[in-house]
Amino acid sequence: MKNKRILLVIPVLILLLSACGERVKKREVGVVQPPKELEFAVLGKSIHPYWDEVRMGAEAAGKDLGVKVYFYAPSKEDVRAQISQLESYISSKVSGISFGASDPDAIADTIKKAMDMGIPCVAIDTDAPKSERLAYLGTGNYEAGKIAGETLAKVLGGKGKVIILTGSLTALNSLERMQGFKDAVSKYPGIKIVDTVCDYEDQSKAVANAEAALSAHPDLSAFYGVYAFDGPAAALAVERANKAGKIKIVCFDTTPEHMEYIKKGVITATIGQRPYMMGYLSVMLLNNIARAGKEKALMMIPKDKKIDTGVDIVTKDNIDEYRKKLEELGIPVKW
Repeated sequence: MKNKRILLVIPVLILLLSACGERVKKREVGVVQPPKELEFAVLGKSIHPYWDEVRMGAEAAGKDLGVKVYFYAPSKEDVRAQISQLESYISSKVSGISFGASDPDAIADTIKKAMDMGIPCVAIDTDAPKSERLAYLGTGNYEAGKIAGETLAKVLGGKGKVIILTGSLTALNSLERMQGFKDAVSKYPGIKIVDTVCDYEDQSKAVANAEAALSAHPDLSAFYGVYAFDGPAAALAVERANKAGKIKIVCFDTTPEHMEYIKKGVITATIGQRPYMMGYLSVMLLNNIARAGKEKALMMIPKDKKIDTGVDIVTKDNIDEYRKKLEELGIPVKW
């Protein structure tokens, strides 16, 4: 399946982050002298190559800007651990926080507390609109889910049984990706979603879920992997069952593990997010807010407070082109 849809231009963000005019290396950021040394905190959802890319992007921005960046992610999705770490960041009076919430509702009060204390917060990866965050910077997850659904529907020729694998039943990004997917495939009467199973971002459980699904549904046509663990988990299960190529896999993310399965033709297509850019640009945005002040910074943020970093559909046909684009942007490639 050929698909040249690789979208790596982010004009809104370029405008946003270059608004104030001084060049830091090759990137534009604001330049008003801050009253103190700036320290930014980035909160991830779990230890995983996806969040490692977020960390690398955030640290690269910190290096470019000459500011401190702290990154934390629990070993797996753990709402209490996230809240505890946020409380620590608040007590330390960091200059700003970007966060990916495992449970947007549970974390809302803590983010509001930070905001009330004058610590600007922006959501990344998954939105938390009730938290009073200043903006969401990341994938437009509903639309990305629709793209995944349309991609899989074309691969299946409009018919077949599909199982959804996800890492969360509460995180907004998971819910939006699943809803977008369901809305897309609902246009194809021949496609039936037979089950949705959750691994709670536990890699071994993700594999076990995929293997159980293959056992329970011998006539399964495809997997839809919502989280970073899910595509490779499905691929491993499909390989073990000697059904590589027979059972299609459309999933999210572009970790080295995903890319190896793409090269082998086990994963049919993956929806590449831009985790490195989420980390990098969230620190850049927080830096502008800290330097320019909240009111001026809000003038640079879209009215709906959402900044979509876009997605890339990566297949075996365009993987080399995708790699080249990443390298051109200076994003580390480890596959």
